[in-house]
Amino acid sequence: MKKITAITLLALIALLTFSCKKNEGTKPQTEAGSQAAAKSAEKYGYVLRVNSSFYTLETNTGDNTDKTKWAASMALGERVIVGKTRQATFAGDGKVYDFIEIQRDTGKEGLAFASQIADGGSLAVVTDEKAILFKSPKAIDATSIILPRKTVLVCFPNTESGGYIEVKAYDPESQAYRQNFIRTSALSRNDADVQSIILLQTALTLKNEGAEKIRRDTLLEAAFLDYPNSVFNSDIQALLYPNTSAVNTTDTTAEYPAE
Repeated sequence: MKKITAITLLALIALLTFSCKKNEGTKPQTEAGSQAAAKSAEKYGYVLRVNSSFYTLETNTGDNTDKTKWAASMALGERVIVGKTRQATFAGDGKVYDFIEIQRDTGKEGLAFASQIADGGSLAVVTDEKAILFKSPKAIDATSIILPRKTVLVCFPNTESGGYIEVKAYDPESQAYRQNFIRTSALSRNDADVQSIILLQTALTLKNEGAEKIRRDTLLEAAFLDYPNSVFNSDIQALLYPNTSAVNTTDTTAEYPAE
């Protein structure tokens, strides 16, 4: 009888120990699963403008009278987590604008002009000299607006239809926000093309003299050397080495890339 009781007791202890270990082992998995679910629920977007501003609020009451305070600059093409769109007062002119809540890779949270952030989609760049915008994915809905070549934008693959795709862009020439359709043939989604132009567009905001010239040339060199297969390679070369030109061995006429 004592032997049976001892065996039963040992079996019970073993069962309890196994159950505890099982529970301990499943807890981290549950937490990891929750974190993964939260991560997948995050919505990402991209900065559409070179040196786009990142703001915080002097006070945050939720009202549109809350005034922005400049905190930092953001790079063209920078990926951010996006939240709600709200109105706030821009300290620069005292007017109310639409802002979007964002979180940067550093974890810092703040606001950006809604017109300078595209939520969702993927990065692309305009390669066509005559990239006409359309109101819908139909030729009949062509507008008179042409998006400049080398414009970095965000396109939405799920909208692609009949050779057209919806895009969001910040027109660097007119400084206007665009949300239209464009021919897929007018774009490149190749990473080398996109990244080289991000570097080029950033370089062009810097002066070609003094301390800024050092950074300008560094950015252009990176665009030229790091992305040799970019379709914009000759454009970058012309800016980096303005006193040289590619010469065809059968033709002495210098070939300058189109601007």
